[in-house]
Amino acid sequence: MTQKEMLALVRKLVSDEQATGFTDGGNLEEPEGTQELLNYLDRAVDEYSKRQAANGDTRLVNSMTINSYNMDLPEGFLMFCGLIPVHVEGNSLYYYGDMVTPTVKYFARLPYVSSYPETAPLPYEQDQYMTIAALAAIYALNKHEFNVSQDLMLLGYGGSNANAQQ
Repeated sequence: MTQKEMLALVRKLVSDEQATGFTDGGNLEEPEGTQELLNYLDRAVDEYSKRQAANGDTRLVNSMTINSYNMDLPEGFLMFCGLIPVHVEGNSLYYYGDMVTPTVKYFARLPYVSSYPETAPLPYEQDQYMTIAALAAIYALNKHEFNVSQDLMLLGYGGSNANAQQ
């Protein structure tokens, strides 16, 4: 599925195939329409990745080599798998172990939908496409102040976190 197809799917889920509620256009400074839907998709990727990492989804596991006592975290870093003798501050990692260039595993978020060209295939699996699109649609519906708590519950993103999602 491509970025363009993901946008079409979200439009279908919010009943906006004619692009009347979310018009074509918009930019990062004044997001509206398509840019706004892309922002919702990116937000959904963040939420989905954090939830899946917390549940131990191995599809989000990457590895890195620690080659200095102070280095930058990789793009999309969420958390380490297991205990590593490090201190994370901002986007920096401070390593406290013996410097034997250890390879460690960490959870990383999926790449943002907006980081791909319109017609390039996105690197998600089928269940990820569907959940991310559904979550983005819920965010889009929430813009118009619809009650989306039941939708969030159906996706498993409700309960005690329902207010945090809105």
